[in-house]
Amino acid sequence: MTDRLSFTRRGFVRLAALAGSLTLSGLSGLTTRVAAAMPNSRAFANGIDPVHYVGGDGSYARYAKDGIRLGLIEAFPVNYTDSNGQRTGWNTDLVLAALDRASISKYEFVEGPWESMVPGVQSGRFDVLASDVHVTPPRVQIIDFTAPVFWYGDALFVPAGNPANVHSWADLAGKRVGVGLGVNYQEWLQKRDDLGELFAYKDQTETAAELISGRIDAYIAEDANFTGFLKQNPTLAIESVPDYVPQSDLADWTRFGVRKDDRDLNNVLSRAFEEMLIDGTTLSILKKYGLGERNLFAIPGMSR
Repeated sequence: MTDRLSFTRRGFVRLAALAGSLTLSGLSGLTTRVAAAMPNSRAFANGIDPVHYVGGDGSYARYAKDGIRLGLIEAFPVNYTDSNGQRTGWNTDLVLAALDRASISKYEFVEGPWESMVPGVQSGRFDVLASDVHVTPPRVQIIDFTAPVFWYGDALFVPAGNPANVHSWADLAGKRVGVGLGVNYQEWLQKRDDLGELFAYKDQTETAAELISGRIDAYIAEDANFTGFLKQNPTLAIESVPDYVPQSDLADWTRFGVRKDDRDLNNVLSRAFEEMLIDGTTLSILKKYGLGERNLFAIPGMSR
């Protein structure tokens, strides 16, 4: 205890001596030079100034000057072209909002099939993935990802009025349950031996018809995509169960892929996404497509 206190005092004396060596005029001059270096810049609240940020590898400065290529697939409601020929969708809107904060005004959309997304970043065909590619152990070996942007996992959908009174994973016991063909939720449900019956569907329109007709009591689906489908078809007599606790894990955070060498770009974009989460920009974009507050965080204690 005595030695630790003695060290602290000595350290304090050194700091005081250093502070004393800085004159008021020196501090004033430093402040003036910093201010002059960033005229009319729009700094993030957490300290990144996108206009003058240089970083270590120069990737951000290069993209800010030369523009950036955004890799994506054409898929409603994530990334799609609207009736006016404009690119939109929640992922497109989120990425463009982050680029705007980062003062990257020149960008190009480069389409490709799903299987080309990760290789496209590696090869340099794309600079950033505007389509959501989940983080997996093999993928993080070959590309990097931005900070988490929003969360989505499984959701529970039922006919309007919820006639079977299904609210939880446990409530599915004895019920006729639908699920998307080939999705991981299908595997989870197949492990259960207490379901009344399990149906797997390839098509959202078919699934909707089965729910409305009462052939199935409930449908476990990816929150984001089926919610987007319902947003596009608002007259369907189907509702999401608001108190359902998802079974998905934290891998279901949306992030956007970047090259491993582009650390500066990743730093700036990640900070932009975090600011968007804080100031309401992310929520505003998600609400355009039928998502909401539940997609801003993962519910504690989720597990299969």
